[in-house]
Amino acid sequence: MASVDAKLKSISNELEGRLVNDQGVPRNIRKGASDAVALLLDTKKPLDLRVSSAINILADLSNDNNIPMESWSAIMQILSDLEIMLKEVA
Repeated sequence: MASVDAKLKSISNELEGRLVNDQGVPRNIRKGASDAVALLLDTKKPLDLRVSSAINILADLSNDNNIPMESWSAIMQILSDLEIMLKEVA
C-alpha cells in the first residue's frame, strides 16, 4: 500500500507542478487539475473511486479547446499513469 500512496503523491506533485501552479495554463484547467489532486489525496474515499474520478476529470480537461499543447501532453501522460494504477488496484 505504501508504494501506491507514493505513486499517488508523485502523480499529485506532477499535476501541481505542470498544471496547477503554471500561470500559462487557463484557469479552468488549473482548477480541474487542482480538483483531481484533491480527489487523489482524499484518503476517506476508496482508492479505485479516487483514481477513476481523477481520470474522468482529466479526460474532460484534455478535450478543452483552449488547452496548451504542453498541458495536453502532461494530462495524457498522467492519464496513462492513472489508468495503469487503476488496473493494478481493481
